[in-house]
Amino acid sequence: MAIYCSSCGASNPDDGRFCYKCGKPLEAHSSAGTGAPAPPPAAPSAPSGPVDLKCTSCGAPLHPMGGEMVVTCEYCGSSIALSGQGWKMIQTHTMLVPKVTEEAQALEICRAWMDQGLLHRHLYEESKLVEGKLSIVPYWIIPVSAVTNYVYESGGAEAAQIGGTLAAAALVGAALGGGGRRGGMGMAFVPIMGMGAMGAGMGAGQSARRAAELAGQYNFPVIAVRGLQSYQPRDYQFDLMAREPFDKRRLPSGAPILNGDVGEDAAQYTAKNYVTEVQAQKAHKQHSMVQQLTTKADASEGELLHVPIWYFTFQHKKEQTILLVDGQKMAIMNSVT
Repeated sequence: MAIYCSSCGASNPDDGRFCYKCGKPLEAHSSAGTGAPAPPPAAPSAPSGPVDLKCTSCGAPLHPMGGEMVVTCEYCGSSIALSGQGWKMIQTHTMLVPKVTEEAQALEICRAWMDQGLLHRHLYEESKLVEGKLSIVPYWIIPVSAVTNYVYESGGAEAAQIGGTLAAAALVGAALGGGGRRGGMGMAFVPIMGMGAMGAGMGAGQSARRAAELAGQYNFPVIAVRGLQSYQPRDYQFDLMAREPFDKRRLPSGAPILNGDVGEDAAQYTAKNYVTEVQAQKAHKQHSMVQQLTTKADASEGELLHVPIWYFTFQHKKEQTILLVDGQKMAIMNSVT
């Protein structure tokens, strides 16, 4: 079982003693009671060899290859997925229509990205294009609602800062007040100095622990192809407002529509894990000294989204760089060197 860090919420090996992410000591307990996502449910076994099926929409033959759990019909564009109840039609199947349909357009986006900055000027021109292709890649879009509860310490640092500011203001005021020439004004700052010093001293020793709650709603994308998981979006966001019902006729001819080997149950588990990490990061950005952080994440039924992705491999001297271009958003979505 995994051990979840009570400070940042990251998942760690059960034999770990310190969190790999924040370095805090790990408590000797498993995921039970932490609010972290439960272990993934037992997934159905994907077929190890070719399977003959019929499209539930148009009746055309489908031939999933070994391991595939998400299959798109070549004729009508409907998709089916393997679940605990067997193969079933995916009710919501959407797509992002590509705006970049020619390789030259996509390479111009790569050129602008590679040549930015003085140190990389002419990097594109000095690199060799090894491979370039467009694929229509499936992603699960999983709705996740999350509530994070945590405790943080406040009061000490803030009071010390305020006290120091007031003390400095008192010194400046005393100097500007003239001291001996206007004794009354000079003395008027003395109590403020005393209060500032007292506040700093008391705040440092009397920091308060406060409880906070952070709620979030997400439509999290999970790539449905295990072989491409190193390109899983984290900070990058697709333009989900632009998605529309899947229509193969609006895709460039010759661009392969990839099937997937990640089922919806596994995608829900992955989405909840990522959202748990995002919630923890948000809590740490809002407050310092975060403790006892727990997140409850719930995932609901997702949709299958096909995205046009350009994949380029460049060789520069002895270094190889892979760039992924979002063909709808016309932007670099990932780079691997």
